[in-house]
Amino acid sequence: MDSKKLRQVAGCFPTGVTIVSCVNPAGAVHGMTASSFLSVSLSPALVLFSIMNENQLAGFLQEGMPLGISILSENMEAISNHFAKIKLMEQSPVFSMKAKAPVLVDAQGWYATKVQQLIPAGDHVLVLCRVEDLAAKTEENPLVYYKGYKKIAAS
Repeated sequence: MDSKKLRQVAGCFPTGVTIVSCVNPAGAVHGMTASSFLSVSLSPALVLFSIMNENQLAGFLQEGMPLGISILSENMEAISNHFAKIKLMEQSPVFSMKAKAPVLVDAQGWYATKVQQLIPAGDHVLVLCRVEDLAAKTEENPLVYYKGYKKIAAS
């Protein structure tokens, strides 16, 4: 399979943009940009994201670990780029702790989760998480990625 072509086709599907974050073994918040996020189940409340095996955050993951998943609003492109290591921000984004999980203070929405299962999947790991707490600001539009960052047009 041609990996470049696979990426091109995957890029034809618009996704929201999230920041997945944890407290690393040194006690600092560590995050990564993830667009491979989805809701899995309402009962029990489960969400999932995938992460490349060689990503630093993958090395921290273990079952039962608290993880924050912050949904970015359309004005948070710089934060996405920061955690994707495309362009670091001068000031680090601010997190607050929710159910022992770090979430971005200004996120459009967030989930405080615990890792329920780590599922090997080729060069990635699927991370299934049980939702412990959550909140959203419904008046904001999400940051969308579709062949680059996009905004949702006003209706």
